[in-house]
Amino acid sequence: MVTNEEKLSKFNQAIHHYAEEQRRKIEEEVERFKEKELSEAEDEVLREAYQLIQKEMAQMRNNITKEMAHREMDARRELLEKRQQIMESVFQQAGEKLKEFAASPDYPAWMERHCKEIAKTFVKPGTVLYLRSEDLSMKDALQKAFGAGCEFRADESIRLGGIRAQNLEMGLVADDTLDALLENQREWFEENSGLRVQ
Repeated sequence: MVTNEEKLSKFNQAIHHYAEEQRRKIEEEVERFKEKELSEAEDEVLREAYQLIQKEMAQMRNNITKEMAHREMDARRELLEKRQQIMESVFQQAGEKLKEFAASPDYPAWMERHCKEIAKTFVKPGTVLYLRSEDLSMKDALQKAFGAGCEFRADESIRLGGIRAQNLEMGLVADDTLDALLENQREWFEENSGLRVQ
């Protein structure tokens, strides 16, 4: 026969075994819960880190794009300034050559030819021919080349030479000055000089 003590011992063992089994199940459940929570937390941290990295990369790309745009604009500005300097240098040298021409023995004949051309258009009386003050000494020869009556006036805005004609009655103005001829070459020079900035 089984004694009370044995029964009690078996009961104790059964309770102890059941408690151990429950403790083990609870520990496993806690471990699974911890793993699940840890995995979810890791996923959340990874998601946040990815979003942060993407945001930082977008900001870096944006900054690089802005920096490149600024550098490109600075480079274009430098090129435009250099082109302008070259163009001004070329036109200054051309202006000097035209001044030399205006001081040469060929200049009076050139002025007479252009005066004859102007006379073909300015056929009514009242024509005023504007010259550099230095060129007023050619007035008689130019009067003869023009043929009809005209008036001569000095014009300080004419720096290089040539003739500017005006007839108020006809409503006509012709600018055949070396200054205008040189200035009219700027557009051609910009298009054909190969100094375009793209």
